Amino acid sequence: MIENNNVFMSSNNRSFRKAPMAAALLLAAGVSSPVMAEVSFESDNGWKAGFNGHIPIFAVFGNYDEPTDEDSFTITTGFNPATLQTNIYAPTQNGLEVSGHFQMNANIAPGDANTEFRSRVSEIAVAGDFGKVNIGKGFGIYGVPAIGDNGSALGVGLIGGPDQVAATAGRIGNGYFYANFTPRVMYTSNSLGGLQFKVGLFSPSKVDGVTDAEYTMPRIEANVVYSGDNFSLWSSGFTQDVDSKTGTFDDYTMSGIDFGGSVSLGGLSVRGNYGITQGTGNGVFAARLDPNEEDASQWYVETTYQINRTTLGVSYGEGEDDIVAGDSNDTDLTMLFARYAATDHLTLMAEYTTLGTGDGQGEYDAIIFGSQLTF
Repeated sequence: MIENNNVFMSSNNRSFRKAPMAAALLLAAGVSSPVMAEVSFESDNGWKAGFNGHIPIFAVFGNYDEPTDEDSFTITTGFNPATLQTNIYAPTQNGLEVSGHFQMNANIAPGDANTEFRSRVSEIAVAGDFGKVNIGKGFGIYGVPAIGDNGSALGVGLIGGPDQVAATAGRIGNGYFYANFTPRVMYTSNSLGGLQFKVGLFSPSKVDGVTDAEYTMPRIEANVVYSGDNFSLWSSGFTQDVDSKTGTFDDYTMSGIDFGGSVSLGGLSVRGNYGITQGTGNGVFAARLDPNEEDASQWYVETTYQINRTTLGVSYGEGEDDIVAGDSNDTDLTMLFARYAATDHLTLMAEYTTLGTGDGQGEYDAIIFGSQLTF
């Protein structure tokens, strides 16, 4: 044991406790993932600290047909950026387990000047017999179970274009609406015979470029998940009012609901999700709002099969909206992927992704090879 300012770290034996944030996302999504090991420190007065994360690296060979005919090679992160999460646990007092969670994220880009560092998570968690309350910035609620698809979790999915250097989009816009990381106060119930629910008050999303809009009430999000030994069913929803300060546009409410489920039989797993929204964009959930847009919908189906340390998968999904007349704004994304767990912490990956769209929306095919260290 090494002593440093009354803090102890095991140099040979690490405490393999799943970090609360990471574990919560994996459990909600039902995702199979490499073993997550939280390296833990503990003081002699009961304080604990640990860190965990992952580093994904992908080589992407893309052939882009629209809007220009172009071939491209790039090395980038995938759907998940490189992530380091720090977790701090206070001594349990009065039946309350209080912890703090801070996450740093980085994309991979050519040159130091283009590397993007940011924080997706910065929050306090308070747990007890009543359940758990999260206060601060963290993952949303609407759409969270749907984001647990294996194709995105350890893959690339939707690519922004030939010059993509940031984290990619997975199935965002082509299968599900992205929950995003937002300031909120969120309550999570304890499991009630396999049934668990979440509800939260969120900072409202802003309408891009609309100075007349005002947001007097929080966005409300909620979901419910029922899990058994080899299956999971879920539904989630949200609502948010957008008002005009001077009456230049009619006040409106954006909203959404989705339904999904997953089932596993031996090494075979199938999952799917369908969601509809009104008054929002069809990409990142509630990030680009347009009061002239009517409806949007997305769905996907994914099948995976695990053979020892190898996982094979195929996934297909579509996204459509009414922001443009006709079907020119509709998209569909196909993902074929293979994963091999070289060790409990190093995963090797291969993926083929093809995007089909309406006219001028950026059709492409991509062959992708990658690896991820999970710690």
